[in-house]
Amino acid sequence: MPTTRESLKPWFIVFMLTLFMILAFADRAVLGFAAVPLMRDLNLTPSQFGLAASAMYWVYPVAGIAGGFLVNRWPTKWVLAGLATVWAATQFPMLWASTLNEVVAARVLLGLGEGPAFAVVLHAVFKWFEDDRRAVPTSIVSEGAAFGIVLAAPVVAYFIVAQGWRFGFGLLGTLTAAWVVLWLIFGSEGKVTRPSAEAGNLQPVSYRLLLLDRTFIGNTLAGFAVACGITIMLAWLPPYLTRGLGYSTTETGWLTTLPWIASIVLVLGGGYLSQRLLLAGVPSRHARASFLCLCLVAGGAATAAMTFLSPGPLQLALLAIGFGLPTLVWTLSPAVIAEVTPVAQRGAMLGLFSTIANSAAGSFAPYLMGLVVERGATPSAGYALGFLTLGLLQAVCAVLAWILIRPATTIARFRAKAQPAGTRPSTAPTAMAIQPARAAAGD
Repeated sequence: MPTTRESLKPWFIVFMLTLFMILAFADRAVLGFAAVPLMRDLNLTPSQFGLAASAMYWVYPVAGIAGGFLVNRWPTKWVLAGLATVWAATQFPMLWASTLNEVVAARVLLGLGEGPAFAVVLHAVFKWFEDDRRAVPTSIVSEGAAFGIVLAAPVVAYFIVAQGWRFGFGLLGTLTAAWVVLWLIFGSEGKVTRPSAEAGNLQPVSYRLLLLDRTFIGNTLAGFAVACGITIMLAWLPPYLTRGLGYSTTETGWLTTLPWIASIVLVLGGGYLSQRLLLAGVPSRHARASFLCLCLVAGGAATAAMTFLSPGPLQLALLAIGFGLPTLVWTLSPAVIAEVTPVAQRGAMLGLFSTIANSAAGSFAPYLMGLVVERGATPSAGYALGFLTLGLLQAVCAVLAWILIRPATTIARFRAKAQPAGTRPSTAPTAMAIQPARAAAGD
């Protein structure tokens, strides 16, 4: 029997990794909190600010893919410490930045550390929990992003008003460095290596097969749609509330937290429900895939509907729901990918999923939003068109993802391709051959 200390250790790691994600998104989002005074002080246009917000994602492909493969070989403890150190170091140059190029350079370097972060965190969590018990801890960790905004938004807004926007960057750099010290002292590595029950002892297959698989493509498409929403919200929600809807800086600091609070409630509740469905025997195709697609299409519809309303409580409610529901994708899609991927390749595939989705979205979504705002007849009209486009994009991607994601079919295909060298498939039916056929019926 495990001791109390041993049974609590996985949840302590979840706590530390949640703090990691809180800092990750606070470090990322501080640019949006500082948007209005920063643009004023540095004489930046909306499109130039959008370019600076997109710059963080320019090195995401290199950093994300490298980080995913790195954790296949090295302990996640040291990789996470290295990533957070990079974040801390990139906040301090903003204390003296005075040109667009300096801001862009700092954000590019931040992207180098942020790129692999989410995938490495998930890989670390999966080392502590079995497949059918991952939804809740994964939901908690992934909502570190929302906790980061909820905690940071009013605090950073206060310090921006009281001390200036540069102080916010310095504060977050210091807090991130403090996390690194605590993690080096208390962090450790999990020992769970068993694959999902459906995958069994699935052997490695080629990365070409993994990347071109319909389930991976469907999840990545859903992740891309959600990442578009997250990157736009991080960069543009504060200026939208102030310039587009007329709220004060202090009000914006509090209102910015609403979508992230909705995300916390919806994702934790949705993650728990998905896990209960799995434990009750509902196939992953429905308990995970259909569920995440439903949340994505409903969130997109809410965001689109929000643009037709006047400022007020109902508009803010739809804004919160439209952002919160789709973020469940970042809990369930990685779980589906981990479910169907050979354990030896899991870290790399989670890294590729996160990298492709975030890079494709972050590299252009904030910049295009800036162009749309610039060309609107009024700031309010520009923002409305941008968010309407986002909502429609998410709804379309949700339908396509639902068509593509078929976990049991993917497992059967991988098992058929992962034949040991020097052997030929038997023509007689075996238990191993029958099992995928039965599992595929769950699709």
